[in-house]
This record gives sequence, C-alpha cells and structure tokens, in this order.
Amino acid sequence: MIVAAITLVLVVAVVLVVRAVSLAAAQSEYDAAAAAFQSDQAAAARTVTDGETALDDAIATLAASEGKVFTEQPRLELADAIDTATMRLSAAAQELTSAESTAASSAASTTLFEMGVGVRDDARTLSAFDFGAANGVVGVAEDLAVPVAAVNAAMAEWQAEQDRILRERYTNNVHATGWTPELDQCIGSVDVTAHYQDVPTIAEHWSCGGKDFPDDAGTVITLTGVHAGTYRVDGIVVMLNADRDSTADIPRGYDLLYQTCQNGQSSTMSFTALTKIA
Repeated sequence: MIVAAITLVLVVAVVLVVRAVSLAAAQSEYDAAAAAFQSDQAAAARTVTDGETALDDAIATLAASEGKVFTEQPRLELADAIDTATMRLSAAAQELTSAESTAASSAASTTLFEMGVGVRDDARTLSAFDFGAANGVVGVAEDLAVPVAAVNAAMAEWQAEQDRILRERYTNNVHATGWTPELDQCIGSVDVTAHYQDVPTIAEHWSCGGKDFPDDAGTVITLTGVHAGTYRVDGIVVMLNADRDSTADIPRGYDLLYQTCQNGQSSTMSFTALTKIA
C-alpha cells in the first residue's frame, strides 16, 4: 500500500516535470516567434508610415497645383499614382490592424497545460503571419516621387510665366487724393472721386501718362498706392466734353474709372472702366 502510494507520487512528479520541461521549450519557441513577429511588425509599421507621409505630400502637391499648370496631364498622372498608392497603403493598414489582433489573441499562457501544445500553436500562428501587403508598399514613396516632380516642374513653368507677365504688366501708381495741384505734379494718377460726385475715379494728364494708359478691353493692369490692386480694363465707356457735359454725365456702376483728356483736350475727356479682380 505504501509502495503503491510512493509509486503514484513519483509518477505524478515525473509527469509534472515533463510538462514543465515541455512547456518551457514551448515558451522559448513562442518567445522567439513573438520577438521576430514584433520586429517584422515594427518594420511594417515604419514602411506604412513612410508611405502615408509620401502620399500626404503627393495629395498636397496635387491640391496646390490646381489652376497652376499649363496642361493637366502631369496632374492626371499624379492623381492616378495617388489612387494606386492609396489602395496599396489601405491594404497594408488593414494588414497591420490584423497583426495587432493576431498578437493580442496569441498571447501565450504560462499555465502548465497540454504539454505546451497551445503555446506552440500560438508560436506557429505568429511565425506564419505574412506582412506581404506592408512589404509591398516599400516603393510607394519612389513611385510617387516621379509624378510629384513632374507636377512641381509644371507649376514652376507656370509660375515663371506669371512672373514674366507681372513684370511686363502695365502699372500705374495712384500717388495721391486731390485735384489740379496733385495732377500737375505729373508723378502718377490722382484719386479725384470727391470732385466727381463720389464716383470712384482716378485721373491723369494726357502728357503725364494718360496717353500710355491701356484702354483695350480685357487688358489686365496693376494699380499701386490708392486703389491698389489688379484690374481688368473694360474699355472707354464714355467720352465727355467739359464745355458741354457735367459730372452728372459720368457713368456709374463701375469699380473704378480712369479719366484723361485725349490729346490734352478737355473736349475729349475719356473715361475708361476698370473692374477689380484681385
């Protein structure tokens, strides 16, 4: 009876030792798999983050280029590249979410059970996880770089032309508000609104610059000083004779009028309409 009891105790002890050894081996296998998984997961997360950063930059470039290129082709190619990158990164992001779930559900227990079978299953699950989608977005930044560079080049070309137009654009400085004394200074236009029944008007002597003021409809000009801004010339809207007409005959409803005496004659006072566009 005593011998049987001792034998049973020994058998149980041996079983427990075997279980402990088996579980320790399984735990070691799991720890190695978990470490490799975490390393791959971190690398995948960095890859996806880098790709998402490049994607955000590309989207910003596409938005910034709207209306600032001569041809839409570079923007269309960038838009296609953005769509492709978005799909690839979306799949990679879903993969990372799945990886987090796998890691959470595969947290091994340290309880002595089933000789470590469950722990080994968890280790195999971690080892089998494929970060294929994340690895597939390694080149996203490079794939976006070419169309982004093309759009940037197109914008630079467009901007260079705008700068040239601005440099060559007719500019008139409205240097003061007043009347004859200021006009006679001959250093630019004068705001004469107060003398024209509050109809917004600038004026300049013909010989001081009036003959150079553009009156072709559609011409874009720049005013500095008083009434500073960018204006579209709408053409001469009325020609008045100082001996016959009065301020009541000055047309209303325009953003601004430019008045000068054609050929220096008060009998041919031209009023050119201007529409402010910026």
